[in-house]
Amino acid sequence: MTDKERVLKTLRFEKTDRAPFAVLNGQMWIAARHGHTMASLLDLEDAGASLLVDAYREIGTEIMTSGCGAAWPMIEVMGGKIDMNGLSAEILSRPLSSLEDINNFDVRKVIADMRAEHYYRRTLVQMKEMRRIVGDECMIGGGFFGPFTMAAQMLGVEDFMVELLTGGEEDVKKVIDFASEIVIAYLEDLIENGLDLITVPEPVASGDLIRPDDFERFVLPADLKVRDRLKDKCRNYLIHICGKTDKLVSTIAEAGLSVFSVDSIDMVAAQKDSGGRCALFGNLSPAHVLASKSADEVYNIGLALCKAMKPYGGFILAPGCDLAPTIPLENLKAMARAVRDA
Repeated sequence: MTDKERVLKTLRFEKTDRAPFAVLNGQMWIAARHGHTMASLLDLEDAGASLLVDAYREIGTEIMTSGCGAAWPMIEVMGGKIDMNGLSAEILSRPLSSLEDINNFDVRKVIADMRAEHYYRRTLVQMKEMRRIVGDECMIGGGFFGPFTMAAQMLGVEDFMVELLTGGEEDVKKVIDFASEIVIAYLEDLIENGLDLITVPEPVASGDLIRPDDFERFVLPADLKVRDRLKDKCRNYLIHICGKTDKLVSTIAEAGLSVFSVDSIDMVAAQKDSGGRCALFGNLSPAHVLASKSADEVYNIGLALCKAMKPYGGFILAPGCDLAPTIPLENLKAMARAVRDA
């Protein structure tokens, strides 16, 4: 059974030889380990594709990731400013100072300008080259932010949260809908170059920031719009939300999203809430487990979680969020060992 077959069967709750192991993104971790910034990685001859594939194979992940720089150019073509010369891009200025500013932009022009930008084009090279190298060996996930989080990045998360609480609902939804079109456009480009697992982080949708009813009113409809527009091209849709998300599991499962990447929740209880309708991806803490415990401790925690989840199926052992640069390689390899031994 190939890595890709194992993951696909897991997403469908079919019988496999064991649970898969994967990481959520990991490109910042890989860049740091090799002395690269986001910009210098993309400016390698193959846009960093071979470096990433070799690193993912060394980790043992059964899902690789590409395309994580694709969305940043949107900020700049709308008039904001981005610094790509770090491990993660830093927003120096935002394109919106209020929700009403979105009326100054034509989304079709923003998408066209974004597609012409250097690092956007390099991101597509990276995806295409990674797919050429790995073939059907494993799935390649990619994306950047979901529509809700993308909208928040245009204005600034804190200001966006204030607008969510005090502003007009239609104004908020208009910015989210604008962001949805951008998300769809870059995912279409990634799919055309080899993507077969849509990976959409929505960190601003965390239960630590918004209420469940706000999730159902603002976040889920936009993600379902993205899913539905792309389902004929790529049916596999992973949504990641940080923090406390136990109250969202049944909602996401009922909506029919393929896999929910989770952080600090009870995984067994979550899979019971899912009722076999949505695979779960997680949830070893990058800070409290992977960066601070020994490889033996990580192995034992991962092994125990795999055994606890085994009766339910639909489970991928993974970190609860992206990898911090301080996480030892040995701890990631320990997770890969745990799935094999469970």
